[in-house]
Amino acid sequence: MRKVLGKKSMLVVLAVAGAAVAFGVAVLRDRGGQGGLTVKVAGRSVHVADETTFGQATSMLALRPGRGDLLDVEGRPLRRGTVAGRLLLDDQPAPPGVRLRSGDRITVVAGRDRREPLSRQVLRVPGGMASDPQFFLARTPGSQVIIRGAISHKLVSASFHASGGPATVERAVALTFDDGPSPQFTARILATLGRLHVAATFFVVGYLADRYPNLVRQELRAGMTVGNHTYNHPEVPAFDQLPRRLLEDEVALGAQSLSRLDARPTLFRPPGGSFSATVVNAAEAFGERIVLWSVDPADWQPGATARQIARKVLAAVRPGSIVILHDGGGDRAATAKALPAIVKGIRRKGLRLVAITAR
Repeated sequence: MRKVLGKKSMLVVLAVAGAAVAFGVAVLRDRGGQGGLTVKVAGRSVHVADETTFGQATSMLALRPGRGDLLDVEGRPLRRGTVAGRLLLDDQPAPPGVRLRSGDRITVVAGRDRREPLSRQVLRVPGGMASDPQFFLARTPGSQVIIRGAISHKLVSASFHASGGPATVERAVALTFDDGPSPQFTARILATLGRLHVAATFFVVGYLADRYPNLVRQELRAGMTVGNHTYNHPEVPAFDQLPRRLLEDEVALGAQSLSRLDARPTLFRPPGGSFSATVVNAAEAFGERIVLWSVDPADWQPGATARQIARKVLAAVRPGSIVILHDGGGDRAATAKALPAIVKGIRRKGLRLVAITAR
């Protein structure tokens, strides 16, 4: 079966067709229209002398396949014109010295762009890694598999494979704050955390970071971890039910807002804790791991008091707990007021308070 040419191949073939016909006419004129061979180039008949070889014909007809580019893992040109095309005789590679026969077909196939090969690296992680999505401060031993471009060294993926050993749960608790920054409550909460020497994690909404950049900078200066909480905080429908493109845009735009403030987020919390494989993949594309929670005192509910919030947190915390609180999205005065009691109660249980880290 004749090889089907791609668009790039056809352009090359059509470019040489005129030269091939002109050459065939010249040969016939030289031979007085007698004898010779007829071969096909791009569906056109071309006449050549008897005993003409494949190499002679391709040289006289100036058949030169176009060359493709070597692309990196992102599809960008890495080395231009390095992928050679091919000249085929009756749809097969042939040595230049093969003599042509009447009816032979010469095909010009341009070189196609190719992506660079991949390299795979396996790194043992003796201390373990957190799960994705993460609900607790726990680390599972295993190995991290890193896939990169073999030439560009650009990262393609990084995945963790558990070895089956027991997970290590930290004797610590992480306080996390969502939906900020808020000009009414974020600074107040930061002041309380600073006075009590507590590091925490803030999941920031992108458009609020754009509106109140100094509050995000204040979080960073205080040594807090700043994570991505989407750009617009969409709630209806549930985040994992959004169209894929919109979902990915929310992650991307939130990350960009924080990156402009040198926050460089590595953690992501979807609105409402709504996640799926699509959400995990979207976050991973920006180097972010999903962090959820194991303790929710519902401080966002209208009428919640500081005493109720503190009591719910302290009744539920265990080694490895991740607590969700809020510094934005509404009146958070009760949350700010409950913080000292929450911190002191957790420490009385012999647990440390930590910010969540990238690994």
